[in-house]
Amino acid sequence: MAFLTRDLLIKKYGDLSKRVNLSLYILFYLLIIGHSACEAPPVPQGYFQTQSVDEIEAGTQLAESAGDTPNMSRYLESLDGYWLHYSQVSTCVDIGSSLEQINRSLYLVKVIQSDHGGLEETWEACQIDLTPVISVQARVPDALRQSVYPLTTQQGILVGTPPKPSYSSGPMAEIWGIRFEQNLLDPMPTEPDDERIFDMDNDGEIGVTLYIGDTCLAYMTQRRVSHYQGEMVAPDEIQGQALSVTEQYIIDASAPICKTAYQTRSNPQRSHFNRIRVDGLGGALDFDQNQDGNIDCEEVLSQRQRLFPSRLQVMEVDHEACSL
Repeated sequence: MAFLTRDLLIKKYGDLSKRVNLSLYILFYLLIIGHSACEAPPVPQGYFQTQSVDEIEAGTQLAESAGDTPNMSRYLESLDGYWLHYSQVSTCVDIGSSLEQINRSLYLVKVIQSDHGGLEETWEACQIDLTPVISVQARVPDALRQSVYPLTTQQGILVGTPPKPSYSSGPMAEIWGIRFEQNLLDPMPTEPDDERIFDMDNDGEIGVTLYIGDTCLAYMTQRRVSHYQGEMVAPDEIQGQALSVTEQYIIDASAPICKTAYQTRSNPQRSHFNRIRVDGLGGALDFDQNQDGNIDCEEVLSQRQRLFPSRLQVMEVDHEACSL
């Protein structure tokens, strides 16, 4: 019927009407194509509990968190402020069979955003937990953690507009016990007398000291490079994938078994991050207990129950995920 009607109209109104109708059809077609092309792809399924979020009005949402009354959380002009960043990075350790180890790191990140979306981020590691491998638990002592952090990166960017702008951290290099000229590109040491190795945690041992189990100490260097990429899923929350690779050189150990180097490989399909604003801005959670305008790790750790398990879930080890 549409084509018959169009032919009758063409006969009735002549060439001018024909050109007008053709232009309208073209315009309608372009609008359809444009609408389809601009739709954002869906967010990959993560390992975080789905949030109960309802839109109240443009740029305003209601977010609920355990232990807190519902807050009016709204999109702000920038990411400026304090965010809690929880990453769970999976690594496969090959020791005859392939076993999964998960690095669970809780960072406090202070963000400064420029007008064009560039981000300066200062990272403070409040807690680093490594899951056991064959019942042996590696532990990062406080002296090591405090000697490495805080770190400042300036490669991050936020692009797009609400409700789902995209976030990228750029590469973040966490260096243990070695001085690089180029943190991302310089080769790792292979000999203990490499002049770049130094006693970073000031415990009298070369490199840094990592606790392996209850009695064994490993003296080592390490480079871990991570890149976090995702999108805002709420005004106070970013979720996405964690891409990370780690290199180690074990210089010496208090027992031979702790000096053994194992083959490892990254497992990006099971590596994720979640970031939540915790400075009270825009109706977000407020971890600034003394209201001095600054937030530190002590304030964060004392309020973990406000995040776990209501806003953040711990991913359990799955050795099958490392099967080749």
